[in-house]
Amino acid sequence: MRFIRPLILLISIFGFAVVMSGCTRTYSTEVSSAQKISETQGDFKQTLTDGVQFGAALAKLSDLNGDGVPELAVGSPLDNEAGTERGACWILFLNSTGTVSSSIKLTQGLNGFTGTLHDGDHFGSAVSSLNDVNGDGVQDMVVGAPGDDDNGTDRGALWVLLLNSDGTVLSQTKISDLTGGFTLGLKDNDHFGGAVANIGDLNGDGVADIVVGADGDDDGSTDRGAVYILYLNFDGSVQSARKISSTTGNFKGELHTGDLFGSAVAGIGDVDGDGIPDIAVGANGDDDGGVDRGAVWILFMNRDGTVKASQKISQLSGQLDALLADGDQFGSALADVGDLNSDGIDELAVGANHNADGGPQRGAMHVLFLKKTGEVISSSQISQTQGNFPDTLTDGEQFGDAIAGLGDIDGDGNLDIAVGANLDDDGGPDKGAAWVLFMSPVKIGYRVDPNADLTAYFRRN
Repeated sequence: MRFIRPLILLISIFGFAVVMSGCTRTYSTEVSSAQKISETQGDFKQTLTDGVQFGAALAKLSDLNGDGVPELAVGSPLDNEAGTERGACWILFLNSTGTVSSSIKLTQGLNGFTGTLHDGDHFGSAVSSLNDVNGDGVQDMVVGAPGDDDNGTDRGALWVLLLNSDGTVLSQTKISDLTGGFTLGLKDNDHFGGAVANIGDLNGDGVADIVVGADGDDDGSTDRGAVYILYLNFDGSVQSARKISSTTGNFKGELHTGDLFGSAVAGIGDVDGDGIPDIAVGANGDDDGGVDRGAVWILFMNRDGTVKASQKISQLSGQLDALLADGDQFGSALADVGDLNSDGIDELAVGANHNADGGPQRGAMHVLFLKKTGEVISSSQISQTQGNFPDTLTDGEQFGDAIAGLGDIDGDGNLDIAVGANLDDDGGPDKGAAWVLFMSPVKIGYRVDPNADLTAYFRRN
């Protein structure tokens, strides 16, 4: 009997080694607590009108008021204050609890914004922070207006807003088919400005550059979509631009009719470690695995704005472990949410605003832990029944329509995330809402690879 226990121990040790040799380390995250911001919650204390879709776009801004907490820009593209669906953008001065200490609204004729909007411009459909473009010590921002009609119907536009420290507008520059130094040319229904993101200083001239979605672009076939890299001047105008689509920009990925490449965009830092910032692009109409399940493209960039290489993430590509359903529209929103697992690569949050977890179009967010190749190590879903989401979503509110990484606003050592639900009904139909999600520490696990080759292990042992 004295030989049995050592034999069992030996088997246990070898058994553990066998399992470990065929495993991949995985990561997961979930919500610790949440704060909703809407007409009736979060101390917003502002009146919204029905249908304005507050929360359709989100962006973290720097700490404008010096209280140690970043501010949150929130788009409301169907706002009617300046005219029918001209749109608006709110700057929310946040508390560390995720509630609002004060807010300021930007639209035509308010708070220093003197630009002219027109009915149906949908200003506020996209928002992004910029670095301090004009060097006055205050972070600036850019706002999309994809319904703008400069030179044709719904060609789209951007507004670069140079800000004061109180959130008011110091000056603005419009970028469209007719103004702002943009010369590549747009077509009707391109919806340029439907998505926008700061990608860092791609060309090394000291000014932040941006990526802009135009998901209605028809290069190759109808609504395949496109994105533009805009190199900016110090006044916010365009120095030069590069288009990326099925037919230009050295993009080798395969797009199809209705993919809507450019439905969302994000700067994601230098994923592959070549010293050049990379970008993520949503294609929420992609049909990999089923109709409108959606996809995301990771674009590894050259400094001239062309694509060096790409990696698709979908139900069929990129080692995505999430199960998508028809109509989910994975890729409807994108955000760099920081390096959650401290491996040197930032994580990517992806909206799937038509996800039906808990009910039709309640929506979801997926947090993707990425490899240097752009493939997915593992992912976590935050939705009505997953990811420890602590509150109730209702049918049709489209949680995940917008996302922004907030950093660690409550000081607990975990990076937090803002998520929009643009059709939330707090206070009235489709007034919209935003959630501040305080995240839990990342959990480490292991996934057994069923195809792992254990021959070498047994040969050694």
